Amino acid sequence: MNIRKHWKKILLSSTALFWASCGGDSESSSVAGGTINEDPVNPDSIVNPDDLDGIKIDTLYGIRPVYNADSGAVSSADTCSSSSEEIQSSSSEAESSSSEIAQSSSSKTTYPSFGTYKLARDTSTTCEVTEVVRTYLSSRISSPTELMDSLENNTTLSVEALELVEDNLEESLNYGVLYGSPSTTGGPTYPSKFECTNDSTYTTSTHVAKDGVLYTREEYKEKFPNQDPDKPSPLCQKTDFILCGGAPYMESGKERTFVGSLPNNFESDKETLIDSVKATFGNNLPDALKNCLDSNVTSMNMRKDIDGGTTYMNPRGPIATKQICDGDTTVNPRYQAKLDSNKAYVRKQINKCLTKDD
Repeated sequence: MNIRKHWKKILLSSTALFWASCGGDSESSSVAGGTINEDPVNPDSIVNPDDLDGIKIDTLYGIRPVYNADSGAVSSADTCSSSSEEIQSSSSEAESSSSEIAQSSSSKTTYPSFGTYKLARDTSTTCEVTEVVRTYLSSRISSPTELMDSLENNTTLSVEALELVEDNLEESLNYGVLYGSPSTTGGPTYPSKFECTNDSTYTTSTHVAKDGVLYTREEYKEKFPNQDPDKPSPLCQKTDFILCGGAPYMESGKERTFVGSLPNNFESDKETLIDSVKATFGNNLPDALKNCLDSNVTSMNMRKDIDGGTTYMNPRGPIATKQICDGDTTVNPRYQAKLDSNKAYVRKQINKCLTKDD
């Protein structure tokens, strides 16, 4: 029996058992924060593996075995100590990565679109909006009657929220039989939390934000005694609705009277502008200019296409003509904007007639 041949097998088995034990000790030491001390290997006593019967023992589990001829012990060229260092290094990298994630998650989120606020009691302190809340206007599709009622009798919605209700009312002719169907209508977003340069954080449960200033509720009531801090300011209603080219669906028993027709108002404004130009010329009005004004100028109800055809304004839902905010009545901005757009459209055509006449 060849003793040397069996001796090589014993070496390999011992090496495997040693490394499995060494790896387990190294890992637990790293977790515990301890270290492993290895006895140094005498270089002169190391047997070259290539000398073992001409067969090269290269690696087992990625480790080159080393045999000490004097003691008969098997060790590794890569000691447990180095493995422990690698594990500790890996652990440090993991801790560093965790720290970066925590820093990123703890960074402050702000909403610059809301601008900054100043504290009423200390205007040198500025605050940023760090949390917002979004309102929801409805959980279903409202009918035109319901939308007009909510505009006329508003006690809770801000001006921004009312504009969204007006959007829905203008589109209401497209809903038809869908009235009452489930549909979440999102409202505007409002600041709800503020972080300030005095290292303090405030919320809308204790403070009221108005016109770039952050008040305590007591400060707000003192400065605005006639305004409820829990209601929007200004508090507005929209009234006196006008038809916009189409008759909306009215529930039985809830019919209402409208103050007029937007297409008719467009035509009236067009005629007024044309008459003012004709009056400027008096009896000297050129026939060519008169014909151009009478034939080529239209309101936004009818648009002349490039090929000479006519495009009619699409019917829309009703629009409120008046806005009442904290008791002050003005023209509803949405209605005024449509009148202004029509006048600008008519003036542009009149200018073309005047240029053509020159």
